[in-house]
Parts: sequence; structure tokens; C-alpha cells
Amino acid sequence: MPHSSGGGSSGGGFHSGSSSSGPSIRTSSRYFPGSVGYVYYGRGGRMHTVYTNGAVPKRSVKRMVLTYVLLGAFMIAGGVFTVFSAYRNPTKISTSYSTTTPIQDDLNVLSEEEKTKLSGTFNEFFTLSGICPSVLTINKNVWKGHYQSLSGYAFDAYINRFKDESHWLIVYTDDGNRANWEFEGMQGNDTDGILVSFVTDNFNKTVTESLSSSASVGASLEKGFRAVMPTMMEKGFRMETGQWFFLLIWEGIVSIALIASIMQDLRAKGMQNAITIDGNALRANCPNCGNQYIVGTIHNCLRCGAALDEEGKA
Repeated sequence: MPHSSGGGSSGGGFHSGSSSSGPSIRTSSRYFPGSVGYVYYGRGGRMHTVYTNGAVPKRSVKRMVLTYVLLGAFMIAGGVFTVFSAYRNPTKISTSYSTTTPIQDDLNVLSEEEKTKLSGTFNEFFTLSGICPSVLTINKNVWKGHYQSLSGYAFDAYINRFKDESHWLIVYTDDGNRANWEFEGMQGNDTDGILVSFVTDNFNKTVTESLSSSASVGASLEKGFRAVMPTMMEKGFRMETGQWFFLLIWEGIVSIALIASIMQDLRAKGMQNAITIDGNALRANCPNCGNQYIVGTIHNCLRCGAALDEEGKA
């Protein structure tokens, strides 16, 4: 199905196109009903309390190594996939369809000279890419009140005019006042390998800037097509906005998983020597250095070495 290639307006600049469970295991640093408590002391004698209603996490070196290897592979794979997907090798699409490039100017904003010039540009564009451009100009009264946006009207206009996925329809509209204009592109699916976002964004930006400078509709459209033709069939690497977002999200998710795995491994390592405590375990501070501990679990402060009795006093 066709989809928006983006557009622009007099008030908003240009824009791009669209395109049953088991019981839960809970773990906390503080007591909650139904939990079993544990305490262990980490680096520098720092106290860690763990309350859980599940099994005590066990440390497995084999599992830990496998986890890190897999996460590293996923991180590398995301970058490799993005780089390969960024390589463009656009090829001219098949022209075995009704190759019409109509210009329908219901708004009467195109001069005969501009229509002739646009037709010539459209033929060049078609020869280069196999894509048939088309332009429709209408008054806003035609679609206002019937569609939520110009994009909806442009979609219907495309499927009512073309029975293929190889056209690029540009719909321009205003209400008779050139200060209140808008345009929207609608591209067929077969054009996606050529009309990628950097191409359509360049077109939309160029046309929007031209219309905003009070240039005529015909001259602005001509300028937009001329702006994209020199580079749209070039091969090479080019990262699209969507690819950057994919890479950032992918690497972000893997990084979070890696950090979580490291934290889980550190906790599991400490839990190997954890001591069971109850929910009312007495916490105290070493009167010598202030390091916190659970009374009865250690006899000497693990930070400064001061002796502690069962009452939690030095």
C-alpha cells in the first residue's frame, strides 16, 4: 500500500513520512511479608541485605561466561547489522506499469510554462529511477471536514488514480491564500528502495523553503525534484534516522542487560557467604568508624577491625 513520504506547510515547516504465568519472584533490600533475609559484606566491609521469596541466587562461572559472551555477540551483531543495512545500492524499478505522469492543477496555481517544465523534469526523473511523479493541486475545501489530515486525502487520491506501487504523488493545497499552503507526498511501496528518507526529506525541505520564500508552486516543485535527482541513485553507506534509532535502542538494551548481569553476578558472588537473618534483625553502626552491620553476624568490624560484642557495641 502507498504511504506518506512527508510534506510541509506554511506554519509548521517540513516533516518526514510515516512508516498465563507462575508466581512472581520478588527481591528487595528491605524485609517484606513472606521473605527470607540474608546479609553479606562486600568490599570495604559494606553491608548488603537481601530479602527474597525465591531461591538464593547461585553463582555459576560457566553461566556467567556464557552470558557475557552472548551479550557481547548481540552488541557486535547490532552494529554489524546496522552498518550492512546502511549500504544503499538503488536500482531502477521495473517500468512495466501504466507509466503516466499526470499534472492535475485544479487550483490553477501552475502556469502553462511551469506545467511544460515539470513534465520534462518528470520524464527525466522517470528515466533515471523508473518512478512516475505526479502532481495534484486542490483547494483545502475539497478535503477539510472529510479527512483528519491532508495525508489521508493523499492516500485515497493515490489508490484512486494508480493501480500500482510505482508512483510518487505530490498533493499541494491552499485556500486561495498563498500564506496558508500545505503539501503531502504519497509514495508506492515499490519506490522505497529509492525514495528513502534522506531523499524525501531533502525534497520536502527544499520545497518548503522555496514556498516559504514566496516562490511559485511550480518553481518550488521543480526545485525540489532537481535537488534530489543528482544523488538519489548513488551507491554507498548512508545511515538513516531510523537506523540510528535502532542502533541506539539495540545497544542501549544490550548495555542494560550487561549491567544487570554484572550486578546479578556480584550479588550472587556475595550471597555464597551470606548469613540468614530474620525480618527484625538489629542493625548497628561500628562506634569506631560508623560502618553498618547486622548484630550477631560478625564479631569484628570489617572496615576498621574493632571488636564488636553481641549487643552491637565496641
